[in-house]
Amino acid sequence: MDRVRWTPPVVRLMAGLMLSMFVAAMDATVVGTALPTIARELGQFALYPWVFSGYLITATTSVPLWGRTADLHGRRRVLLIGMALFVVASVLCAASPAMGWLIAFRTLQGIGAGCIQPLVFTIVGDFFPIAQRARLQGFFAGMWAIAAIVGPVLGALFISTVGWRWIFLINLPIGILAAGLVWGYREQRPESRPAGALDLRSGVLLTAGISLLLWGLGTGSPTATPSWPVLALALALLALFGWAESRSRSPILPLDLLRHRAIGPAVLVTTLAGTVMFGVTAYLPLHVQQVIGGSVFAAGAAVGAMSLGWPLASTASGWVILRVGYQRLAVAGAGVLVAGTLMLALPPPRAGVLWASAAAAVIGVGMGLFSAPLLIVIQSSVEWGRRGAATALNQFARTIGGAVGVSLMGVLLEAFVRSAADPLAARAQLAAGLGAVFWVLVGLSMLALLAALAMLRWSPALGTAAQPEHAPERAEAV
Repeated sequence: MDRVRWTPPVVRLMAGLMLSMFVAAMDATVVGTALPTIARELGQFALYPWVFSGYLITATTSVPLWGRTADLHGRRRVLLIGMALFVVASVLCAASPAMGWLIAFRTLQGIGAGCIQPLVFTIVGDFFPIAQRARLQGFFAGMWAIAAIVGPVLGALFISTVGWRWIFLINLPIGILAAGLVWGYREQRPESRPAGALDLRSGVLLTAGISLLLWGLGTGSPTATPSWPVLALALALLALFGWAESRSRSPILPLDLLRHRAIGPAVLVTTLAGTVMFGVTAYLPLHVQQVIGGSVFAAGAAVGAMSLGWPLASTASGWVILRVGYQRLAVAGAGVLVAGTLMLALPPPRAGVLWASAAAAVIGVGMGLFSAPLLIVIQSSVEWGRRGAATALNQFARTIGGAVGVSLMGVLLEAFVRSAADPLAARAQLAAGLGAVFWVLVGLSMLALLAALAMLRWSPALGTAAQPEHAPERAEAV
């Protein structure tokens, strides 16, 4: 099948998938804008990074479980379960009486969020042939961009009027509508299905290892200093996870795919770029509000600018990927990423919100150039029975980069402001700490560029990397 016709059921399915993506994307952007206000109201500034990190831990470690479950039991059922969990946890976040409770419910919310994006892209990978799929990525990038623009603005509006708790409550009606649109989707699975059961032991080891790793790095502690015994235990658990996965008949994380000449380098670039993206989302609002002196609306606009160029670049990359190759798009995107992070680290004198927003927009262009092409290459290099796990591996790489990266950046920032009685009011110390954070982003972007250049030399072309498309893998929307 060369092309899927746009019938009303297909349109309903796509609308449901886009809304599912929208609700997850909006939650990610709106919370970053609201965090300074939340920290001021709930207190415990030392726990500031954990509002992100707790969410990212479970959003990261649950992704392989969701992807493997979707391969074993089907995409639709798993996506609806993840959506329901995300919406319920959002309501609980809105009811949080203290920072500790908010972190706990955000952690639960992350479990649901870990399902949405990889399952949406897996369904698209099942449903559409590669040429049509590449062009459709622009629509999903556009939905992410709309959410990134609407989310911070809506969050700022809620904070200024009815309160920050509504940034979570808004997920309820959107999530219900998205689930209703996806409800009619019926997939046609191939006769040869993956065997085995979900390896929960590996899931527990991975979650515990990542959680202890972040805690051992010093995130959330008053002194922001590493705990070497906790780090040692974390590394031991992660090593045990790797050993268990290597012996499992049904691994949740397909680490063997990292040896693939196309998938391995793509995952590395995704990891580094994800760290940059989450670092900007977490710390640019703090820079705009507390260092530049901008309003909560200005902070929202600065973060939202990161997604202005994303859909345009993503759409363009979808049209030209088969002509120029994903390797060249990866190099171009990483180069633009370096330029955007340098704009944050080296602002001109008296640079304000406009400069910060422009830097975020440039970073968005860089992300848009290679995010969709790299995902397409990963999906096209595996068969149906591993597509969910492979898509989850890509998402896992990006979010683990974000989780560990944001935590380490939080430790770095805490080291600059720990002597201040009121860290949020220590403008000079915050400026120095955030400047150091931005230089970390520059370094990560340069590493992504080096990885992309290596990909240009060593990775195979898309046609060589891809497996043949299988007609039985197509699905129906009814």
